[in-house]
Amino acid sequence: MSAQPTILVVDDERELADLYAMWVGEDYEVVTAYDGTTALERMSDAIDVVLLDRHMPDITGDRVLQEIRASDYDCWVIMVTAVDPGLDIVELDLDDYVTKPVTRAQLTRIIENLRVQSRYGDDDRRELESISNKMETLEDEHSVEELTDTEAYQRLESELKEMSDSLVEDLGE
Repeated sequence: MSAQPTILVVDDERELADLYAMWVGEDYEVVTAYDGTTALERMSDAIDVVLLDRHMPDITGDRVLQEIRASDYDCWVIMVTAVDPGLDIVELDLDDYVTKPVTRAQLTRIIENLRVQSRYGDDDRRELESISNKMETLEDEHSVEELTDTEAYQRLESELKEMSDSLVEDLGE
């Protein structure tokens, strides 16, 4: 990420997109899109963070996310949506998932946390953080007892343990 990251704000609710853009526009360059098609048109290597709504009328946020990843853009993607997280988020290649309504403080804290992580430039740490964020998001929405019975959550737990052990091993060396 550059000294002043560029954030692509994508939401079909114009008022919300403009509000998020205003909130982050004081500290970052901002590009706004009000639908998935425009988001993909405005996507470029200059984009460091994408704030992405999940449900949009033309192209879903899930599909936009797939296109971003398929095009190998190296950016952080934060799903900011009214859709409560289900186990399907385990399969999404995103960095964080936030359920609306979101506050300015939440949004800026998440972006700043990603900026701090980016300083380390380590893909393993990024993956570890993504898994951890998914688990936290699911645990906020569902009981741990409910989650531990699912294959998807068990896979996240296993991946988290494996990556943590690997990082600890690397630090020991």
